[in-house]
Amino acid sequence: MQAQGRRTQPEATASTTTATVGTSYRFLVRSAEEAVGAIRKQLGDDARVVSVRAVKAGGVAGLLGGTRLEVIAQAPAAAPEAVETAAKGDTVEPVSVVAQAAPAARRSATPVATYAAATAAAEPFAKTTVAAPVPEPASTSQGAPVQRIEPLLRRSGLSESLIARLQSTAGWPVAGDRPLHQGLTAVAGQIRQLAAGNTARPLPPRAAFMGLPGMGCTTALCKWLSSEVFTHGRRGMVAGIEFDRPKGAEDLAVFCELLGVEFTRQAPAPEPNAAADSRFSYFDVPALSLTRPEENARLRSFLDENRIPGRVLVVSGLLDSAVLRQACSAGMDVGCTHLVFTQLDELPQWGKLWDFLIEAPLAPLMATLGPSLSGECETDVVGAVLRRTFPWG
Repeated sequence: MQAQGRRTQPEATASTTTATVGTSYRFLVRSAEEAVGAIRKQLGDDARVVSVRAVKAGGVAGLLGGTRLEVIAQAPAAAPEAVETAAKGDTVEPVSVVAQAAPAARRSATPVATYAAATAAAEPFAKTTVAAPVPEPASTSQGAPVQRIEPLLRRSGLSESLIARLQSTAGWPVAGDRPLHQGLTAVAGQIRQLAAGNTARPLPPRAAFMGLPGMGCTTALCKWLSSEVFTHGRRGMVAGIEFDRPKGAEDLAVFCELLGVEFTRQAPAPEPNAAADSRFSYFDVPALSLTRPEENARLRSFLDENRIPGRVLVVSGLLDSAVLRQACSAGMDVGCTHLVFTQLDELPQWGKLWDFLIEAPLAPLMATLGPSLSGECETDVVGAVLRRTFPWG
């Protein structure tokens, strides 16, 4: 049973699994560091982490948007007796342990395998990690604790689920085996490898920019236009689409006139005979909504009917991670292909962006660093976030 706000004894039930397979246990903890201590204390040094993912917290914390780490650990067949003995005298907060129980006990405990299978796809940006040994506690030869990497990563904004995922990989530096800056450099290399799976893709010449209200979509489009015209020497047109919700595109129209780019309020037809990269057609479209899915459905119909393959989701880096996830889900519902982060000049910790650069199936297109309509942007998004997360590298 899960402890919420008070100290309770963890529940452990006898296992019927064989000695070759061992027993799996589910821990709900606040941090990866707490998981390591709880697993070592209750399952011993031979325990192995099977999976890690973020789940919604229970009770009042859950109502306020709090999360916990769910860690599935596997112990040898002999471990349940030790766990049962520890459970009788120890108190743990807020760890919950559920074993694969015998048929008589399964009425009050969820089998770990069934639970994992039923919830594996619950979080669109959470991935199951591979099995890894529980790391040894950090200490020097004199017994004094060594400075750990995890607190520094948390201060940089990395999420608990990403830290736990990094800990389960082969390249995770063991505390005390190298200088701290070298360990952090190794972690930066791990993150770069994870982000490499979501490589940048060219934006099609026919693309729309969209996002939640107030995210700076029109400003992001202007910055991208400046790069296209001044840096790449391309030409094309921009369409300001309003539906029945006026956007006030006068500033965009004036900016296009300054750039020598045609501006229209009607969707231009595709040019089938033109070269794929000769001219661009960009669309400034109405905002997405988190509460009115019918408006998003109307927007998707417009994009499909006008054959607009490039769909750029613009989100503010200042948003809470939970709202960012909702925005990404809404963007993927309308077929977004690329991602732009805005207002990063006001974001003190860029580390939280890694969850979206690694897990979200949207190609990073640009990061904006100021309110001007030209410049102040980064097209190497992964490199920019890496430099801000690990500035010494």
